[in-house]
Amino acid sequence: MENARPDIIARATVPEGARPYMRIIKPLIGMGWHMTRDFSRLLGPRSVALVGPEAWCHDIISNIRSMGYVWDIWPVVPGAGHVAGLRAFDDIGHLPAGPDAAIIGLAQGAAVEAVAGLSAKGAGGAICQGKADAEALAAAAGEMPLLGPDCRGMINALERLPLWNGAHGLRPVKRGVAIISRSASLAQTLSMHRRGLPIACIAVAHPGPAQTRMAMLGRALLEDPRVTALGIQGEDLGSPEMFLEMAQVAERLGKSIVVLRAGEEDGAAALLARAGAARVRTPEGLLEALKMLHVMGVMPAPQISALSVSGCAAGLIRELGQSRGLSFPAFTDLQLEALRSDLGRDAVLANPLDAQQAAALPVARIARLIAEAMSGRAVLTLLVIDHPRADRCDSDIWAKVIEAAILAKQTVEMPLAVVSALPEGMPEPQAEALLAHQLIPLAGLSAAFEALRACVKLGGIQRHASPLFVPPADTPAVPMDEGQVRAMLAGQGLDPLPATASAGPELRMRLSLDRTYGYVLTLSHGPERSIALLPLRGGEAEVMLRSLGLGKEQVASVVPALHSVQDHVIAEGGKPGEFELVLRPDAGRGAHASGPRNRAAGE
Repeated sequence: MENARPDIIARATVPEGARPYMRIIKPLIGMGWHMTRDFSRLLGPRSVALVGPEAWCHDIISNIRSMGYVWDIWPVVPGAGHVAGLRAFDDIGHLPAGPDAAIIGLAQGAAVEAVAGLSAKGAGGAICQGKADAEALAAAAGEMPLLGPDCRGMINALERLPLWNGAHGLRPVKRGVAIISRSASLAQTLSMHRRGLPIACIAVAHPGPAQTRMAMLGRALLEDPRVTALGIQGEDLGSPEMFLEMAQVAERLGKSIVVLRAGEEDGAAALLARAGAARVRTPEGLLEALKMLHVMGVMPAPQISALSVSGCAAGLIRELGQSRGLSFPAFTDLQLEALRSDLGRDAVLANPLDAQQAAALPVARIARLIAEAMSGRAVLTLLVIDHPRADRCDSDIWAKVIEAAILAKQTVEMPLAVVSALPEGMPEPQAEALLAHQLIPLAGLSAAFEALRACVKLGGIQRHASPLFVPPADTPAVPMDEGQVRAMLAGQGLDPLPATASAGPELRMRLSLDRTYGYVLTLSHGPERSIALLPLRGGEAEVMLRSLGLGKEQVASVVPALHSVQDHVIAEGGKPGEFELVLRPDAGRGAHASGPRNRAAGE
């Protein structure tokens, strides 16, 4: 540690036995890491102020009344007298008290002045819809929570309060998921879904606005016991430190975070993994994943069973599931015997199960069939059936199969999802009816399997959202000495010479500096890759290597080298910009290293 910069060594006491890098984490955490604000009034308001033009206030009041909000509404419109039958106030100073929540439909200097007035009045929080200088807004807000500038609003279905002008699709709920969107148009679109998902709150928030950042709002929403899971539109995750702090809150509360992010960026992917968050790539995948989390939580294993009553062949279900990393364990002998008794000795009994002939059976026998499929080694059972077109067909078969599914769920008490092959095969009234019986309605196989993969990831992820090593931006560019690197590797029992004669598999290690996320460690073995951020958490190196298919002894031969490189880079204070190494782990004979290359940060 002699080369470590004094200003990045923590003053905190280091636990005995901790690795050296544990000394240099806390001072590198961003200023917002421990910032907290009181969102209780903004998220549970008993009075709201609307500060803006009369027509704009009228639109929001109409939305508020339609949703059934029963508390005080105070429009602030100079000279109006009354707006939508409510007394209007000439300025914020004339309000009866500081409102719990406020939304501002003004821009630039007028918006800053309104924020300052609300803060002085003791408001519980405000939303600024208009454009304005972010620094000026933050200074005007002080300690008052503020969303904006350029924030469309928040629709709080728990409190029956849409601080939102224009159309939206939410209805009052007592419990549900929360969604934070960077885009007002996406927020509005998600609110209009017809998939049965109860949404407690949709808010528009940016990662780096005037004051209240996305992760701060996410933390406040997670702390509401009525919120079951959190979804985030995450093209930009904002401050990694604040994102990890939000993840720590989710971990403490036993809740999950799902991020909608289509782009590929190693640093962001590693941050999500460190945070214990799952990623989906489509809006419908986000909604279906949140629906699963709302009903059953995470999936502890990828084993599922499936039976198709209509809509899809078992072979297609198997291929779709396996392409997402899911497995279909074979039915046990006891299951097979019970299934034969209902489907006949000539039936092809495999998981997934083609069970279209079961639709002709009585409800009790269909229930017994579904219950048997739920009774094996799977952690979740999928019942694939599509609701027929109401304008052309009757729904007798659907009604009979769903009645049987409810009976089976009551008997076995294991998770059961009803999945339609196509999204339109799961109409909203049917989805809501299924949720009322604790059945999981999943609309469309593609989105369903995307959601299942996310929930499996959440069930198996290391959820300890520990801080990152992010060197200061002014760290000088000094390359690592390759002689020191070779000596360091040799000290860990690795042959640092060219290893062309080694029979071990080639494992490539790349360490690169990202000024946002810190050091990104990439391990690759053939087409497989595993990514993490420094410092590695306890056991994380082993998990990464096993995910690449390495055996126990091969893993053990490489782990010391990974930790040694990590400790050296951190002890150097973040000077190296990139480091590459080829490792060849030989089971029982140690490991070889070849081709160390490095460059300085900033080169």
